Amino acid sequence: MPELATPPPSVSTPPPTAPVYRTPARARFSPIWIVPLVSALLGLWLVGRYYSAKGSVVTVRFENADGIIAGKTPVLCRSVNIGTVSDLELSDDNKTVLVKLAMTREATRLLVEDSQIWVERARYSSAGISGLNTLVSGNFIQFQPGISKKARKDFAGLENPPPTPPGVPGIHFKLTAAEAGGLGPGAPIMYKGIQVGRLESRTFNTDPAAVEFDAFIEGPYTQLVNQQTRFYNSGGLDLKIGAEGIQVRLGTLESLLTSSITFTDPDPNERHVKSISPGENFTLYATLADAKKVEFNPTIPYLLLFSGSVRGLSPDAPVEFRGIRIGSVVAASFKYLPDDPDHRIPVLIKLDPTVLTSNSDANPNAMQKLISEGVAHGLRASLKTGSLLTGQLFVDLDYQKDAAPAMITGAGEYAVLPTVPSAGLEELQEKAGVLLDKLKGLPIEQIGTNANAALASIKGAADHMDKLTGPGSSLEKTLSNTQKLTSDLNTTMSELSTQFTQVGANLSQATDTVKHQPWRLIWPTTKKYPNDGAATPTPIPAKTKATPVPRKKR
Repeated sequence: MPELATPPPSVSTPPPTAPVYRTPARARFSPIWIVPLVSALLGLWLVGRYYSAKGSVVTVRFENADGIIAGKTPVLCRSVNIGTVSDLELSDDNKTVLVKLAMTREATRLLVEDSQIWVERARYSSAGISGLNTLVSGNFIQFQPGISKKARKDFAGLENPPPTPPGVPGIHFKLTAAEAGGLGPGAPIMYKGIQVGRLESRTFNTDPAAVEFDAFIEGPYTQLVNQQTRFYNSGGLDLKIGAEGIQVRLGTLESLLTSSITFTDPDPNERHVKSISPGENFTLYATLADAKKVEFNPTIPYLLLFSGSVRGLSPDAPVEFRGIRIGSVVAASFKYLPDDPDHRIPVLIKLDPTVLTSNSDANPNAMQKLISEGVAHGLRASLKTGSLLTGQLFVDLDYQKDAAPAMITGAGEYAVLPTVPSAGLEELQEKAGVLLDKLKGLPIEQIGTNANAALASIKGAADHMDKLTGPGSSLEKTLSNTQKLTSDLNTTMSELSTQFTQVGANLSQATDTVKHQPWRLIWPTTKKYPNDGAATPTPIPAKTKATPVPRKKR
């Protein structure tokens, strides 16, 4: 490269500038970036949609996971899919199963505090058979939304479907029974054949030993129950054998298959009875008879002493006055009078003072005074047979004719009513024994001998009668002659009948002749006229000269 000449120092020239290299202009956005950008936006949209559509995950605790499959078992609410079982795991104490439910976004508002969740499967209970569709489709999680506003994500699953959904109008109360009697959750409460409610749950209390039910009456029927209502078990077959005989109470076919509860009718005369309050407790009776016993409250005790057997007299047997029950038998036991020298059977009874008196407050003094006056006038107690089929006895209080004077006495802490011997089977047995004794004293052998002699005499008379009436006897000849005479008499009567017929014909002809030709009674003749009805002929007069009849001129 040639060297450049330097200018003289005296000449001032500008310094040379370095050449600047400029790159060519390029586009700010390349089309190749469109594809990844669109892919990124699409991915973000899918992620956002996934999270926006994804609902809450709730945890439900069940005793077991029978029939539940993660990722397959659906969650249904009124047959609408609102989620799926996402995961299953055991609890920390290994006693329950935690079921994770992936709910939809629309179902988030249903997750409130009083919502109920259970596994729908085929089951049989006192309410009947349900869930048969799961035999084909499989088990599923049933979700029942509540009415609360408080959100919740942890639930305790129910082992059985709830009988009453939340928010249904009605009243909840409790029933206490001595035994379950086949009743359980879902059992119907019936009234005149219509279901008006149901049992919701059943628990057993150890102190006191009783079965407790949570019951529910629907809103339109709450006015049918009040504080005087009595509930009783109306399902199945009720058979009772007692002093009243055999009593059979048979319900409908539905009540035979499933147990149910019903209650007594409200009293129309009671207008000021209070309605029941929520949570109020009622007694559940086993039968209608037990429920009606509440109205019958025997409280005044009396002791009866019987010298005969009391076999067939059971506790709770009726005490009646002329067919009206006024009390009940408590028991028959020697503990009520252990030192009786006559060894009579003590029977303790109790009378209801409200039956025979008009006192509404059930004053026992009025009842005791009435009984004392009745004993003074012949009121006595006796045992009578209530049913010949069962042999059950009952106590009958009635006035006895010509009763010996008696009064109410005391034996320990009880008042003793006077009694009379029973007029039932025992008396019949005594009379039968007396009759057998009399029959035993009769001369049976002599009576038999006399009877044989009488039979022999009768046989001889019969043989003699055979001789009189047998073949070749006089009686047979008499009968033969009588038959011959009867035959001759019949022949004679036949001939006489023929002659009488001919005579009657002649008389009839003579009568007709006299009727039509009466002149023949005077001039009988043998001449017969062709016309019996012609005029009577007149005698012919002597011959006279005929007078000519003049002719008219023409």
